[in-house]
Amino acid sequence: MQTDYHIEELVHQTGNLVVYRVTTRDQVPLALVRLKYGDDVLKKFKGGTFENALDQLMQLSHNCLRPVVDGGLDPVDGFPWIAARWWDGILLTDRVRDFDLTEEECLRIQGHAGSLITALGPVAGTVAFTPGSIVICGEGEQAIDTFSIDYHSWFTAFAEGIHPAELVDVQAKYDALSTYLRRQAGLTSTPMVAAIEAPPAPSVPVTALPSATSSSSLRVLPLLVLLLGAIGYFGWKLANRETPAGEKPIVLASTPEPVTAPTTAKAIPPVVVIEPIAQEVPELEPTARPKNAAGFATVDPTSPYSLDHKIGRWITFETSLDGIDENGRLIIPDSALRAVPPAGSEKLVKSALRNKVTLRGFFASPSVLRIVDSEDIIVSYLLQEYYTLDDEPQIRKQFAEAGQVIPLRAVVRAVTKSKPGTVLYLQFKPEPPEFTGRVDKSQAEAGLDEAYLESLIGKTIEVKGRVRKSTGSSRISIVLTRKSQIKVIE
Repeated sequence: MQTDYHIEELVHQTGNLVVYRVTTRDQVPLALVRLKYGDDVLKKFKGGTFENALDQLMQLSHNCLRPVVDGGLDPVDGFPWIAARWWDGILLTDRVRDFDLTEEECLRIQGHAGSLITALGPVAGTVAFTPGSIVICGEGEQAIDTFSIDYHSWFTAFAEGIHPAELVDVQAKYDALSTYLRRQAGLTSTPMVAAIEAPPAPSVPVTALPSATSSSSLRVLPLLVLLLGAIGYFGWKLANRETPAGEKPIVLASTPEPVTAPTTAKAIPPVVVIEPIAQEVPELEPTARPKNAAGFATVDPTSPYSLDHKIGRWITFETSLDGIDENGRLIIPDSALRAVPPAGSEKLVKSALRNKVTLRGFFASPSVLRIVDSEDIIVSYLLQEYYTLDDEPQIRKQFAEAGQVIPLRAVVRAVTKSKPGTVLYLQFKPEPPEFTGRVDKSQAEAGLDEAYLESLIGKTIEVKGRVRKSTGSSRISIVLTRKSQIKVIE
């Protein structure tokens, strides 16, 4: 393990990780990632748990995957760190900032994502297929799209005693990426070729994954099943899945010793599963909200392992919502957990229902997540073809400051002018604060004039351009310079 890396620059930072560009003694560039966890998780990394997770992570290999080459636990604060190969390139989100993807680029990126799924099988679900994690390296025919593992979730899963591939749906991740790519390539209204509608079937059989626990832990699972009945079902499912006859298992680590069932002189009677009586568990009152994202425990709401022992804590996870139940709570797919949004967050909720979101809140009972702050409903990225005025809070918060290019669909209410008359505004809202399409006469192409804009009044249009926040006012606008940025829907 090499520890004397020279830090070149800080390249990325979030609430739970920091990424530096570093060089080795031999001047080899690497990305050094420091991962942040709470004390309870750090304690679970001891005794070989972290080393086991790191060993399996370093064995993952694919020409589109940025490999991990080193790692360890910081001797001072105990935080994990890893070093991965550095490839110069451009983030996918930066690539689409000013110009649409070409159809060829869209197909290439989807093809590379599909090849990862074919090569890695179920472990591909641990790849971060989010646009902000994809780096395009090289140009033209030499271009390759590189991906990385979701490192934070990877090590969190091992700390909880499970393999991270158990916590994810690779098809859902692929579908979300495909929707994003088709939108950025302007292909949402035209059929794509069948090859990219779904990832290729894995050439390697999907079989049992290596356990995140030691073999001694596995030996007691059969006995626990018999003693605990239905409560031990999920543990049994994790430890006792069989590999179909004639198929080769995916080997990511040394094969654990064969499990020997304990012998007993007394016959064990069959387990009788008694359905528990459904009853409402009292909710806990929220404690003080963490001051930053690092204070939220990252979980998977669909996994009983991930949620175990988390009641009474502040948690966070990414999801695509299934709707709202009769009590006004957000429905989380494949989970008994329901999220209670804060008062006055109706627009945020409408936006959340259309997009991929990150939720943060207090885990008040086995079925209730209380979101106490509107800032804790965060749009991760768009799953639909366009944004609407319901997404305004997220657009103001996330996109206006960065000047991000987005598609927006809205009805034109009126056309107004600036006081000097040099700027025209398509007004999308009947009430303040203003949300407009902005046309600067000095920069607009011929034909994008007042007469054309007035012809759009009362029509639903889709505009795509950079979001701009006006200085000294609350107005946000989509900057328009060409007629091709405007598409009349009805």
